Amino acid sequence: TGLTIGVGMGPTKTLAKSAQWASKEWSQFGGVLALTPGNPRRTEKLLSLQPVEEIWGVGRRISKKLNTMGITTALQLARANPVFIRKNFNVVLERTVRELNGEPCILLEEAPPPKQQIVCSRSFGERVTTYEAMRQAVCQHAERAGEKLRGERQFCRHIAVFVKTSPFAVNEPYYGNLASEKLHTPTQDT
Repeated sequence: TGLTIGVGMGPTKTLAKSAQWASKEWSQFGGVLALTPGNPRRTEKLLSLQPVEEIWGVGRRISKKLNTMGITTALQLARANPVFIRKNFNVVLERTVRELNGEPCILLEEAPPPKQQIVCSRSFGERVTTYEAMRQAVCQHAERAGEKLRGERQFCRHIAVFVKTSPFAVNEPYYGNLASEKLHTPTQDT
């Protein structure tokens, strides 16, 4: 189907995610890579080749700031002083540094916590101008949200629908609005 599948294992969540990234990036791993404390050279080699922007949890803004500080690879970040990283960034990135060094800081969840909200939205390729077309789109999104809700074995207490025009439309005023309703009885019906 063209989807690249990768399996990564490691002593921490961050190292497992790095191993997963590498298992997809390089075909010689056959889609599976394990980073183990018994083979620190493999971990070091991988981290030396992994750009900071590819580290799990490191976003675009943080990676740009790290790059300006001369930290461009996961290995360079792993060798950074955790206290310095916390002072200049935040505790989350400090935990990432510690995890890259094999110190577990992020707990493994056997089951993810239940979602507090479910959002089903999309941008339309063409402007929706009729009531019927908008009604049909809202119904389809509500149906999909109901499916997700039931998949989570949850109930809904609040429903909201938002619409907005394209902020990129030239010579047209921007419009955005929201309608919401709190339900008297929680439901999972569509």
